[in-house]
Amino acid sequence: MKFTVIRSRFLELMANVQSLVPVKPSLQILMNAMFDATEDNTLTLTATDLDMTVRASMSTDVKVDEPGRTTLPVRRIIEILRMAPEGEVTFEIDHDNIARVVTCAAKYRVIGLDVREYPAIAEPEEETRAFTMDRAVFREMLRKISYAASTDETRRMLTGVLMKFADSKLTMVATDSKRLALVEQEIEFPEENACEMILPPKAVSELSRLLSGEGPMTIYAQGNKLMIACDSLRFYSKLIEGTYAKYQTVIPTMCEERVSVGREELISSIQRVSIMSNNKILAVRLNWTEGALNLMSSNVETGEANDVIPIKYSGEEFCATYNPTYILECLKNLDSDEVIFELSKGHAPTVIKCEGLPFLYVIMPLRLPSQA
Repeated sequence: MKFTVIRSRFLELMANVQSLVPVKPSLQILMNAMFDATEDNTLTLTATDLDMTVRASMSTDVKVDEPGRTTLPVRRIIEILRMAPEGEVTFEIDHDNIARVVTCAAKYRVIGLDVREYPAIAEPEEETRAFTMDRAVFREMLRKISYAASTDETRRMLTGVLMKFADSKLTMVATDSKRLALVEQEIEFPEENACEMILPPKAVSELSRLLSGEGPMTIYAQGNKLMIACDSLRFYSKLIEGTYAKYQTVIPTMCEERVSVGREELISSIQRVSIMSNNKILAVRLNWTEGALNLMSSNVETGEANDVIPIKYSGEEFCATYNPTYILECLKNLDSDEVIFELSKGHAPTVIKCEGLPFLYVIMPLRLPSQA
């Protein structure tokens, strides 16, 4: 097996698979990626941690002299490429899976492992459900809600993102039971393909990184597995098995007041006042009054902070206390100039929406001892 690549292009290809290499693998070969060089001058890399797999190909800036397959250590190859000057890099692998790597500055002998030991990757079958949409839209949907997923591994289902295909739309939901984020997108698919799946947190992170640019991508779902294909990239992942929480029951259907506020203004104000928030209990109090939103945080040890944002509001006074991190994570992952708060009295949930965007964010006010 022998092929020659341009250093920078190959480094880009390696970047697609490097994060799947486990730090402490259950199998030694998982430290390696599978290299597959074919006669049509295409080089394909495959890396897996057994839960997820990434397969990425390049067919430009590569010349295959001798087709073949092997596995080589990912991190070692990346180190070689990073230290090499720009130019051609030649890989020549013998029958014992030992690679002779020649860069413009140095030569290396890298020991690989037999490709026959590498885990097999199952391709989607014909009866698999398939959904096609723009990958930029899919990536933005993940950005708008994934931060709300739980990090508590004892509630495994809530650590993932629900993807629900029904009624000619994709609905994504994430919640940790203290807040919930939901976004929808209309897409076309056969009615019989309707289904739900829970995407694991690491898969969410990988897809957010891998799905760059714009263009069509296809999601294939079968049983507890998912495959996403776009251009020369293939992403495979196991899904979280089980039934997602009945999230619809926590979304308020009515509110007493709707108030619009500038998103960037609110971000800046919350950041200013939360400086004085208690480190153990992060809390910012929002007081909605006629013509003004008053924000306040306090700490008995260090003092308090107050800030005011002018708003167009003439309704009844509302006051609630929130975890500032929860509000900031929502606001920073939106792009609209203004957000709408739907308010209700007492300790009822608050809903944040954007005009013209099928998105909502439900957040529970804090119950502090002084407010009990």
